[in-house]
Amino acid sequence: MLFNLISKQLKVIVRNKQPLIILLAMPIILITILSSALAGIMDTDGSSAIQAHLVIIDETSWEKEQASITAFLKESGLEGSTLNTLLQTFEENDPTNVLQNSILLSKEMEKYVKTTNEDISNLEDLRKSDNVDGILVIPDNFRLDYIKQSYFDQGNKPSFELLLNQENEIRSSIIASILEEWKKGYSQSMALNKVGITPNEVMGQTIAVQKLEHLMNEGERTIPSSVYYSVGMLVMFALYIPSFLAGFALQEVYWKVYDRILLAGVSSTYYTLSIFITGAIVALLQQAIILLYGSLVLGIDWIGIQAMIVIVISFSLFIGGLSALLTALQFKTGTEGIANVFNGLVITIFSFLGGSFFKISDVSETLGDIGGYTPNGATMKAILSIQTGDSVGVIWPQMYVLYIGLLLCVSLSIIVFPKRGVTS
Repeated sequence: MLFNLISKQLKVIVRNKQPLIILLAMPIILITILSSALAGIMDTDGSSAIQAHLVIIDETSWEKEQASITAFLKESGLEGSTLNTLLQTFEENDPTNVLQNSILLSKEMEKYVKTTNEDISNLEDLRKSDNVDGILVIPDNFRLDYIKQSYFDQGNKPSFELLLNQENEIRSSIIASILEEWKKGYSQSMALNKVGITPNEVMGQTIAVQKLEHLMNEGERTIPSSVYYSVGMLVMFALYIPSFLAGFALQEVYWKVYDRILLAGVSSTYYTLSIFITGAIVALLQQAIILLYGSLVLGIDWIGIQAMIVIVISFSLFIGGLSALLTALQFKTGTEGIANVFNGLVITIFSFLGGSFFKISDVSETLGDIGGYTPNGATMKAILSIQTGDSVGVIWPQMYVLYIGLLLCVSLSIIVFPKRGVTS
C-alpha cells in the first residue's frame, strides 16, 4: 500500500506541468543565465584560489642574540676584523632572515602564503583564531644553536615549533610543506657551508613552488560562477517541493480521495510516511538532474563524489521531512495558506540568507553565519566546501543542521497530523 501511495503521488507531479517547469526548467534556465552573465565577475584570472595565513612568532631576534653569539665566537678564539666579518656573514645567512625576507616574499610564494609577525603573548588568542592557518614559533637561542651546529659542530640542533589549524587541511599542508623544505634547507646547509656553499643559496633554492602548484591542483580550487549558481539554484528550488506535495495532498482532501484512502484501511501515519518518501525521492531526482546538467552541459568537474552523495541524500531526506510537515499543517488548517506563505516568503528569505543569489557573507558576516543555519544554506556551504577541495570531515556541522531539521519536521508532522480525517 505504501508503494501505491508513493507511486500515485509521483504520477500526480509528472502529470502537472507547473511542478516540472518550476522544479526542473526554472533552475536550469537560471543556472545557465547567471553562470554566463556573472562569469567575468566571479571567476578568477588564474591567481591562486587560496592563500594560507602564517603567523611568525620570533621570541628573539638577531639583535637580541648578537651579544651571546659574539661571546661564543670570542670563546672560540675569534676577534677583531675576523669576528666582525663572521658576524656579518652569519646575519646575512640567518635562516629566519632567509625565510621571511627571501622565501616568503618571493613573487611565487606570496600568492600562496600571507605572513604576519606577532608577539608570543598573543599565542593563545592566535591558536583560537579561524583566520590563522599556521603559527611558527622560533624559540630563544635559535640563531646561536644554528651557528654552533652549522659552523662549529657543537651544541643542540636548532628547532622550532609549528602549530597548524587542522580545520583546513589544504592551507595547513601548504604551510607545512614550505617550512619542511625550509628546515631541510638549513639542515643541509650545515654540511654544505663547509665546501663553500652558503646557507642562503641552499635555503633559497630548496623551496619548490612546483610542489605547491601540484598541491593546489589536487586540493583547494576556485569556485566559478557555474558551480556557485548550480549549487545555489539546486538548494533553492528543492524548497519548492514540499509546497507542491502539500498542495496536491490538500486537493485530495477536497476531492474526498483522502477520505477514501482512510476508509480503505490506510492509517494517517502511512499517508504521512508516503509524503515523506515522495518528497525525498523527488528532491533526489531533481538534484541529480541539475548536477548532471552542470557536468554534461556546463562542463563542471564535480569532485568529492562520496561526500556529495552524503550531502545530496541528507538534504533530500530533509526535504521529505519538510514535505510531511507542510502537508500536516495544511491538513490541520484545511487551507493552502501555509504553503502560500512558505512559497512567497520563507523560501525567499532562506534563499537570501543561504547565499543562493550571492555570497551573503561578503555583505555581512552576521547574516552569513545565520544563513549557515538554514537548511539550504548549510547544504550549499557543505557542497562548496567539498568543491574547493576540503575533506569530508568539514561538512558534518552542516549535516547536523539538516539532521536536526529533519528530526524536528518529522516529529512535528506526527504531532500535528489529524488522526481522524480532515475537514475540507
